[in-house]
Amino acid sequence: MKRVALITAIVLLVLSFLVVLWRLQNVVYAFLFALVGAMALERPIDLLTARGAPRWLAVLTLYGAAVLGIVIIAAIVFTPLTREIDPFVQDILTQYTLLQNRLAELADDRRRILLLNLPEPSDVAAMVVANPETGIGEGLMAGAQRLPGLAGEFALAVVIAIYWSMDSTRFERLWLSLLPPQRRTRARRFLGRLERSIGAYVRSEILQTLLAGALLTALYALAGIPYPFLLATLAALTWLVPIYGGALAVILAALAGWIAGWQTAVLAIGATLLVLAIMEYAVQPRLYHGRRYWGLLAAILMLMLGDVFGLIGVLLAP
Repeated sequence: MKRVALITAIVLLVLSFLVVLWRLQNVVYAFLFALVGAMALERPIDLLTARGAPRWLAVLTLYGAAVLGIVIIAAIVFTPLTREIDPFVQDILTQYTLLQNRLAELADDRRRILLLNLPEPSDVAAMVVANPETGIGEGLMAGAQRLPGLAGEFALAVVIAIYWSMDSTRFERLWLSLLPPQRRTRARRFLGRLERSIGAYVRSEILQTLLAGALLTALYALAGIPYPFLLATLAALTWLVPIYGGALAVILAALAGWIAGWQTAVLAIGATLLVLAIMEYAVQPRLYHGRRYWGLLAAILMLMLGDVFGLIGVLLAP
């Protein structure tokens, strides 16, 4: 009877904990972001402290530089993106209309049934710019309204990360004190390897994204693509998605190049493949020396974490 009561209490405690986590999703996101950021900056902090800088000064300097860099990049990216999004959407709608008209001319009686199931250009336009649930325009407006809340969550995550970096040794000792003494050394080594591996992976992905965005912007502009900044930003962000991120970047390049003509589409695809190959075979081996993740395991984790945490879970899967 006591065993049944104990198991019931443990199950209820775990379920209560999961419910609390679900209700406090934003807090969990902020904590995960803070933890990953602290791991990414731990190595640079150690390098500064090894050169004689006090740890508090190294922590504040690097976090200040990171926040300033994020603000500068956001300011640089925001203006060109807002300038290119609207004409890009208009060109997509125009090309969709032309494609539907061409299919209507080529379709026979049997294929006309499939053509009738395609949405009308007016319906696509309404979905893109006016639909409150899936429209891009409404989505951008909703995102702009959430900026103050996101800024507050970001500030909270930065504060948590600073405290974690300041007292990481104390936090580790606190957690390790829950383990038997004979297992603490092994657990400490495991946590150290995990922290170094995750930090190196995150630094590698961030630097690759920034470098890929800069290179793609220059190459797309030289290729004559109408929206080089928007396309380069989307391609660099899709590069973060594990396993099929490169394929998504190539599809985006083909779609944007198709607006200007097939020659431009070929150039866009070639430029994208060139930059992604440079990132994969030249840049990444120099930034991240850890073992590659197992593709099948990453795919399973992408499905699980993506269903729970959305895009953040997909990026955390590797």
